[in-house]
Amino acid sequence: MSANRIFLVCSHHKAFEHALLIAERVDAQTQYTSAVPRRADEWYAKHQACGRGCDHFQIAYMRGLDWDVSPPAEDTVAGGVRLALVDAGEKQ
Repeated sequence: MSANRIFLVCSHHKAFEHALLIAERVDAQTQYTSAVPRRADEWYAKHQACGRGCDHFQIAYMRGLDWDVSPPAEDTVAGGVRLALVDAGEKQ
């Protein structure tokens, strides 16, 4: 299974089984690759009448955006103490 998947979702049929997979990536170090199946025209035709006009589609992720990317490390107390010692040494 890929690390993250992007779907096109009809705003009137938001359940997973109604979504159209449009791209996926294997892990956080790779780019998304297209996964639009040949039946995309069929999917659009099925959901065309769901809303007014044609702009009732949304992009959705299987999991949250960038869920597989590690957040930056937070500052620690030890780091602050070392910095204070360096600053104190420069003043002397």
